[in-house]
Amino acid sequence: MSDQLELTTHEEAATEVKEAQGSAERLPLPEVRTVDVKKRDPHQVNFKKSLPREYFESAVVTLIMALFGMTFIVQAVKVPTGSMKNTIWIQDHLLVNKFIFGPDRFNIPLLPERQIRRGDIVVFKFPRTPETNFVKRVIGLPGETVEYDARTNTVYVNGQPLPERRVFVEPQYNNDDASPLETVRSDQEGQGTNWTVYYYQNDHESVASSFNDDSATYGTRQPFKVPVKGDPVPDEIRSDPQLQRIYDADNDGHYDSDQYFCMGDNRDNSLDSRFWGTVPRNSIVGRAMFVYWSIDRNNNGEGGSNQIKDFFTKSRWSRTGKFIK
Repeated sequence: MSDQLELTTHEEAATEVKEAQGSAERLPLPEVRTVDVKKRDPHQVNFKKSLPREYFESAVVTLIMALFGMTFIVQAVKVPTGSMKNTIWIQDHLLVNKFIFGPDRFNIPLLPERQIRRGDIVVFKFPRTPETNFVKRVIGLPGETVEYDARTNTVYVNGQPLPERRVFVEPQYNNDDASPLETVRSDQEGQGTNWTVYYYQNDHESVASSFNDDSATYGTRQPFKVPVKGDPVPDEIRSDPQLQRIYDADNDGHYDSDQYFCMGDNRDNSLDSRFWGTVPRNSIVGRAMFVYWSIDRNNNGEGGSNQIKDFFTKSRWSRTGKFIK
């Protein structure tokens, strides 16, 4: 019996081996590919950039990116005056967002854009000397009526008081004084007040009217309508070649773009739209974003200043990174 079982087992094993061999014969053989290996030419020289060339190419790329950013995205400006104290201080260095105000200047689909709003702090080319950048706050939009009452320190837009938080401060008679304004008293912050403005006080009485002389003619004695594109330009502009190039370049007697009424936050020490008129839309560079560096150059001394030493000893590090609003 055991011999029979052993024989059966051997037969089954032999059968399995034959079946395995048959399956192997039926399977396709793996494809063998030949690789053409090129022999290295002993006379061929591998090209490798020199170190000076690599530095040069990196510098060119960096320069192109910087020029693109300065042209379309951001611009650095320095504030030389105190017309925006205490919102912006003298010698604050700002970064300006150049693309935010929509397609009137640039049309870059990937970048967020919007229209200019009341309260925006904008950097613009001063109409009377376009090579100079000014920083002011937008108060009146195109088509609105603006009036400033120096007796009550109140700005009216379309006949309604503009909601501003007023702070009364000690006068600063030196325009180069870089120190902040010292508060005497302030109004309670009312509903809808999104920014703070500053007026001079003397013995707790407002002296604003004494700082707004006869040259303040726009919106100071009667309501002033902010022009819109297509409105006729006044004779004052038509008779001045410089102003005509800014407001009416095509010489058709009408404004080339919408206008904006801008004022400084330091109301009694600000050369703004009350004195020289409106800001053309195409003269606005962008919106002030934040302070990237600030320095106090008061009291440099008779020996002048040392740039390197001043950087470490006079920089206002607390101002760095401060957002402008």
